[in-house]
Amino acid sequence: MAECRICPRRCGATREGGKVGFCGESREITVSRALLHKWEEPPISGERGTGAIFFCGCNLRCVYCQNKMISRGGGNRETYTASELCDLMLRLEAEGAHSIDLVTPTHFADGVATALREARRTLRIPVIYNSSGYDSVESLKALEGLVDVYLPDFKYISKDLAEKYSNAPDYPEVAKEALREMFRQVGECRFDGDGMIERGVIVRHLVLPAHRKESIALLDTLSELLPVNQIRLSLMSQYTPEFALDTEFKNLHRRLTTFEYNSVLEHAVSLGFDGYFQALSSAKTDYTPSFE
Repeated sequence: MAECRICPRRCGATREGGKVGFCGESREITVSRALLHKWEEPPISGERGTGAIFFCGCNLRCVYCQNKMISRGGGNRETYTASELCDLMLRLEAEGAHSIDLVTPTHFADGVATALREARRTLRIPVIYNSSGYDSVESLKALEGLVDVYLPDFKYISKDLAEKYSNAPDYPEVAKEALREMFRQVGECRFDGDGMIERGVIVRHLVLPAHRKESIALLDTLSELLPVNQIRLSLMSQYTPEFALDTEFKNLHRRLTTFEYNSVLEHAVSLGFDGYFQALSSAKTDYTPSFE
């Protein structure tokens, strides 16, 4: 890794000798926490929980990030080799996890791929790649055959908003290409007899305060990008202002209103999306794991 080109930032950092990239991380795979997590979508968490592995750092670093403690370099930090990461996945499976949920793995994609190649020899539960959607097609291609379920965000359709909140004006175009590649790899959603997902794409979208029209336009684009009846939509109302109170954006200092969320939800239904829709009561810090 003379110059890092793993993510769409292509920042060129060496990520060696204590130097870090835009993501804030060196080459070492760094994990904050691994646990049976029960607050993902129902076909992922089930009754026992998914084996969630929360990676440190992030290549997007949104101003309202609910995992800000670990995406900005704080919280608990433990380094893993690819082989140790493989062992961690197998331990979570042994503890009863329905799946392995790799949370924000983009900037460690090469090491994660190495760990998955080893783990897939014995792992018998689905692997979920849970990313911001800001993934390069090249990195995703290296994961083909190793990931069963892609769980990407589709955050913005406006480059101005993407630049404003995530310093990534190219996010809309990058995410669209990433979504196409994810769907090419895993295809239509498939579930087992208990309703747990085995394969496919679940696209998450978080509705932001004062941006319902952005969300409606994004859903229009998504409906044209991928076959609506073959994916699932996770339309989230869990925006929590506590994580953005230190920003200059006053609209982010409040919760989402019922009108804002329901108007986007109604549009999603009119487009034929099926999936998972949250109650506004989900907008609280209780559902964010502790990273201390």
